[in-house]
Amino acid sequence: MTFGLIATALIFISGALLLLGKDAEKQSRKLAESRLDVALSKSRDPLALEKDPLRKKYIPQWITDSLISAGLTLDRALGIRLGLFMLLPAFTALIFRGPASATGALILAFLGVAAYVLYRQRKRRLQMLSQLPAFLDGVVRVSAVGYSLTVSFNTALENAEQPLKEALGLAVQMQYAGLELDQAMHRLARVYGLTEFKLIASVVALALNYGGKSDILLGRLAQYLRDREQHHQEMLAMSSEARMSAVFMCCLTPALAGIILTLNPAYLGTMWNDDTGRMLLMVAGLLQVFGAAIIYRMVKSI
Repeated sequence: MTFGLIATALIFISGALLLLGKDAEKQSRKLAESRLDVALSKSRDPLALEKDPLRKKYIPQWITDSLISAGLTLDRALGIRLGLFMLLPAFTALIFRGPASATGALILAFLGVAAYVLYRQRKRRLQMLSQLPAFLDGVVRVSAVGYSLTVSFNTALENAEQPLKEALGLAVQMQYAGLELDQAMHRLARVYGLTEFKLIASVVALALNYGGKSDILLGRLAQYLRDREQHHQEMLAMSSEARMSAVFMCCLTPALAGIILTLNPAYLGTMWNDDTGRMLLMVAGLLQVFGAAIIYRMVKSI
């Protein structure tokens, strides 16, 4: 009995130390990013940043950024397709099977849309990271001739590959809307979740405010991105099994609940109508959210 208590205590202590280590690493990363944000904020125009050209009326900003980073055009056609995909199965289940089946169908449709958007975001980020060094080399070649950094950026963009060309094309549109190039790149870093765009924004801000050999900095940044991309691909190959297991574990329970509600709502209805069963379902939901948060933090640190 004593050994069991000691073993349990050691397990909890190890878990606490692991979480503390992850918190320290996350705080150091946030500190570095905050310092970069402070350095960039000195060159930003607050009035220009308030006029966000990517903002859509009546749509939350996080939805707009998620769809843009997935390469989906936010228009009426996309809204109709998403509405039909999510609401049509739920409406059909509501007519034939009742509200519980409609809830299950809506859960499954939401999971399908979220999985599709996340898949496109991840795929596009990896493609852009692989294309970014070649684009920076093009900027360096054009700026070496004597053109300004902004002109070199726009000229090299014409020969860039998709999806990087589409993403950086938003920076050109934001320049037409009144933002400087460094401000536009910083905005893109928030949309796509790429720290590399923040690094480019810092180099551009230095070049616009103080001048100097920005082409040398961009060349070294391109070489750094190549080396880091190589190590990143190796890390992804080694951690692919863990990441797929984490995704499977996080999505299995909601997907299973949606399937049960859609096909046989009375199976969970018996528990929901009972006080003890309702409490167990709520506790299970809270544990699922807590476990998903822990798994996300573990996978994020890989």
